Amino acid sequence: MKRIALVLLSTVLLSVNTSAWALFGDDEARKAILELRDQLKSQQEVQMSLYDRLEKLTKEVQTLRGKVEDLTNSVGKEKQNAETIYDDLSNRLNEMDPKAKAAAAASDREISAKQELDRCLSVFQKGDANQAIKCFSGMTQKYSRTKVYPDALYWLGSSYYMKGNFAQTIATEQRLISGYSKHAKVPEAYLLVGMAQMDSKKNAEAKATFNKLIKLYPKSSAAGLAKKQM
Repeated sequence: MKRIALVLLSTVLLSVNTSAWALFGDDEARKAILELRDQLKSQQEVQMSLYDRLEKLTKEVQTLRGKVEDLTNSVGKEKQNAETIYDDLSNRLNEMDPKAKAAAAASDREISAKQELDRCLSVFQKGDANQAIKCFSGMTQKYSRTKVYPDALYWLGSSYYMKGNFAQTIATEQRLISGYSKHAKVPEAYLLVGMAQMDSKKNAEAKATFNKLIKLYPKSSAAGLAKKQM
C-alpha cells in the first residue's frame, strides 16, 4: 500500500510539474509545485496513518477472535467432561446392588424424618398443642419405620398432655412403652402416664405406674420425679 501511494504521488507531481511550467513563470511555477507537494505529502501521511491504524485494528480483531475460539473450545470441553462424569455416576447408580439402593433410600428417609421431628418440636416449644398434635400425628403415620418414630410417639403423647387430653396421653405413651421397651424415652413415658392418671383422678393406677418406673429404671431422672409425686 505504501509503495502504491508513493508511485501515485510521483505521477501526480510529475504531471503537475509539467502543466505548471506551461502556465506560470519559473518562480510562480516552482512555488505552486512546492505548495502542492506539501499538500500531497500531508495527505499521504494521513493516509499512511489511517492505514497503520486499520492494520493494527485488524490484528487486534484477529487476536480477539482467536481468544473467543479458545474460550468456546474450553467451554465445550468442560461441558463434555461434566456430561461424562454425570453419565458415569448415572451408570454406577443404575448398576448399584438393589440392597445398596435400598440402604441409600432408607438413609434419605431417616434424614427427612429427623428434619420433620425438629420442625414438630419447634411447634411444640411454642406451646401450640393443637398444631403440635397435628404435626407429630402426621409424622407417626408417615415415618413409622424410622429410628425417630419412638421419639415422635413420646412427643405426640406430651402434646396431648399439654392440651389436657389425658386419655390420649396414656394411650400414646403406652404404644411407646410396649413397642420400644429399650428406648431412651421409655422412663419419661412411664412418668407421663402416671401424671396423666393422677390428673384423671386415677390415683391407684398412677401409684402403680410410678412404682413400676422406679423398679425398672431406678437411676433415671424420671424415677426421681416419680418418687416426689407419691
